[in-house]
Amino acid sequence: MTRLERLLSIALLLSARRRLRAETLAAEFSVSLRTVYRDLQALQTAGFPVVGTAGDGYRLPSTSQLRPLALDPAEAEVLAMGARLLAPLLDAPLKNRLQSAMAKLEAVLPPEAIQRVVETKDRVVIVPSAGATGPLALLLGAVNEQRVITITYDGIARGENTKREIEPLGLVRFSRCWTLLAYCRLRSDLRVFRADRIIEACPTGETFTPRPGLTFQDYLRMCEAEARFQALTPPDRLL
Repeated sequence: MTRLERLLSIALLLSARRRLRAETLAAEFSVSLRTVYRDLQALQTAGFPVVGTAGDGYRLPSTSQLRPLALDPAEAEVLAMGARLLAPLLDAPLKNRLQSAMAKLEAVLPPEAIQRVVETKDRVVIVPSAGATGPLALLLGAVNEQRVITITYDGIARGENTKREIEPLGLVRFSRCWTLLAYCRLRSDLRVFRADRIIEACPTGETFTPRPGLTFQDYLRMCEAEARFQALTPPDRLL
């Protein structure tokens, strides 16, 4: 990577409203801290509004003006199609956020891109999938902010509802339903819950740190390994 490419990459990262530490940038681009400091100084000298210190990290001030969003018509079209595909799979709060985001996107698109989006709505029919979604907005917030929640769960297999504290780790869209992977304090192990069977969910006010060996990525690796095993194992060897 040339220095110009690295400078542009740092500028794009800062434009995403991220606070970046020099150590993070050094590791990202495999350069020394001294090189990073020189690059940041070069951006400041060129007029890029970088603020911050070596210990606190670097960012763009909230008052800085970023360049307008630039999407070509084809890019705008595929984003609009993606939003229409996703909307039926969301609960009301997330669906409202998606609609608001798309309205903001269309407000800054050039006329030719807006025309492409309108034509796609008229010519591409997307049939929504049926089924309840569950409290996705609350679950997503708990996953992102690592908040412990209490749920009342419709345990169809046992024929009873159970109340339990869980540590939400990630959401997976499987077949026609959303599933939540979480550490269940009642069972002291990872459990997968169908979001549409969560009758009630409430944050406890407590946060958690994912447990070693019981993270979302650990679960995905386990599923991938199991899928590979089943693909390689002859049918008469499967129990």
